[in-house]
Parts: sequence; C-alpha cells; structure tokens
Amino acid sequence: MDKEKVTAKSYTLINDSGSWLGQIVLTSDGMYASVTDYGNLSYAWRHYGDGDFRKFLSGLNTDYFATKLYTGMSYIAYSKKVEAACKRFAEMILPALQKALKEELESENVVS
Repeated sequence: MDKEKVTAKSYTLINDSGSWLGQIVLTSDGMYASVTDYGNLSYAWRHYGDGDFRKFLSGLNTDYFATKLYTGMSYIAYSKKVEAACKRFAEMILPALQKALKEELESENVVS
C-alpha cells in the first residue's frame, strides 16, 4: 500500500431481496465509513497488515467488527443499547460487504 496516494472506493449494498442496505466507503489506508439502514458507523484500521484492505475486511468475523465499531462509538456514547446496535449492524452489514468484496477481488483475480 502506498501511504502517499490514498484511494477510496464506494460500495452500495443490497440484501438478497433487493432492498438497499447501505453505502460503504473504504480507503486504501484502512478507513471504513458507512451510511446504512442500521446506523452510520465508521472506524479506521491503521495497522491491518500488509496488503489489500478489502482482503482484510473480507476475513473478519462479525464479533470483532462489531467490537471495533462500538469501541469507536464508546468514546461518546457508552451503553449496552449502543453495543447491541453495533452488534446488529455488524451482523447485517459485514456479510453483505464481504460478499461484494470477495466478488470484486475474484473478478480482479486477486489471490487470497
């Protein structure tokens, strides 16, 4: 990854029934930002290892993802309700994003 030149890519996520789930923006330096039907959350992984941030996200589980989103929120809004909302967000959004990322990576012939 070239830290000098950060690129961004937007993903519009649709569920299996064709309903809009949200818009996700990823940057090549590890930022995730979203506007979705389940809330608007963001987080930045500044040390996610070498390689493609999309591949990193594609390998996450929902518990880890939810915890990172909640950690980012807990500085300003701590409660079990917010924590549960982040968990629901992760369960609804991460699998759809991972599906889109894996399809994109496969079409680019990026090997896992």
